Amino acid sequence: MADAHEQHEYPGELKENPGGPLPLFLKLTYVGFTIFGVAYWFLYNAGDGAPLVKLFNAATGHAP
Repeated sequence: MADAHEQHEYPGELKENPGGPLPLFLKLTYVGFTIFGVAYWFLYNAGDGAPLVKLFNAATGHAP
C-alpha cells in the first residue's frame, strides 16, 4: 500500500507534494473570489439605484 504522503512525479517535471504548504497565490485567489462574490451580490441586490450602476449608465449613455 502506498504512503499517503508519498511524492509523485508527473510529466513535465511536475511534482505532487501532499500535505505541503498552500501557495500564496492560491490563498490570495480564494480571498479575491470571495470578496468579489460578496461585492457582486451586494451590487446585484442594490439594483439600478447603486452609484456604480449610475456611473456606468452615465459613461455609456444608457438611459437611467
